[in-house]
Amino acid sequence: MSDFSITRIRYLFEAVRLRGIRAAADFLDVAPSAVSRQIALLEKTARTPLLETNRRGANPTEAGLILLAYYREHVSREEALISQLDGIHGLQHGNVAVGAIQGFTEDLMNRALREFRQQHPNVTLTLRLGSVNDILTWLQDDQVHLGLTHGPRLNLHAVRLKEAASSAQPVCAIVKTGHPLTQLPVVRARDLFDHPFGLASAAFGTRMIADEVEALEKRQFKVALECDHLIGLMSFVRAGMGVTLLPAFFVHDDVQRGVVQALPIRHKLMEAAQAQLIVRRGRELPVGALKLQRMLTANLLAFSAPAVAQEI
Repeated sequence: MSDFSITRIRYLFEAVRLRGIRAAADFLDVAPSAVSRQIALLEKTARTPLLETNRRGANPTEAGLILLAYYREHVSREEALISQLDGIHGLQHGNVAVGAIQGFTEDLMNRALREFRQQHPNVTLTLRLGSVNDILTWLQDDQVHLGLTHGPRLNLHAVRLKEAASSAQPVCAIVKTGHPLTQLPVVRARDLFDHPFGLASAAFGTRMIADEVEALEKRQFKVALECDHLIGLMSFVRAGMGVTLLPAFFVHDDVQRGVVQALPIRHKLMEAAQAQLIVRRGRELPVGALKLQRMLTANLLAFSAPAVAQEI
């Protein structure tokens, strides 16, 4: 196994991660020929190609995927070992990385990350914001320890991930206080289609649900704004331009201030939405990540009973 050294496999890992030999060389601060040579030596030892290159970049072969999985397991076990040793001395250093969709940001900062930093001031926190697909990819590639998503419940078994916690967090109609929808005794999906909407981009959980509702109801939302950021969607609502679709915990602070209202929607797809805390199956998390995981499930609004501004 000496020819399958971790240092050598790292060249393959970076070439795949960065989609090319030259990009990997730049990142590793070596010549491209050095990366190619190390991968060639790995292929000689494995007696099979490990990398395929085309116009879209570098992709691993089946054998390459096996080596990359071995590399990820080694790195995560080494990280866990260092973390366990450090844990004996009270988490004096280290990093915990979280991937989340944007709507979790306020909940995370106010109810988990602030307390974690107070308890462990020498641990660096990394927060990466993206779409559901981004977060699943980051988890699979061990770029983050914990992932927070919202939307249709995900089938995680096929992608080597598992659910650490979940909570029903229905999609609500988010409207400016006084909007006509607030006058209805019950808001149903059919009541939404006559109003202008600001909707998230296609890769986000609430948009996936909106698309499914359109298909089921055989009607389309009047999309006045499409935006890939929560700030844009909420500015749209606060300006009185229309409605957006989000879980209530995303907008908890605005609801508490009376700026907007989160109206439950009587529809099976809206009501079935879930907040999920996800980890990679089989990964041994470092001590800091385990502590933060427990803090997230205990403290976040996302994993408590849905808090809605108006009972209807």
